[in-house]
Amino acid sequence: MVQKKLQQLELEKAELKKEMAESHETSKISAIIEQLKGFLQFNKLTSEMLLRFVDKIEVTENKDVKIYYKFSQVERL
Repeated sequence: MVQKKLQQLELEKAELKKEMAESHETSKISAIIEQLKGFLQFNKLTSEMLLRFVDKIEVTENKDVKIYYKFSQVERL
């Protein structure tokens, strides 16, 4: 009886953790969208925009440019 209740509580705990993680991801996405909306009002790229959204920029010997965005993990959702 106690073991069954413990298993039930463990399942509820796992479900709550999953819901919290999903809620956290949604909050992060919402924050990024709000920041983007604010920056879309500008006509030129500013250093603040670069610092906020770009993680790093690599330039190869062939002069190819690769930009790593700080929110690129969100794109996988």
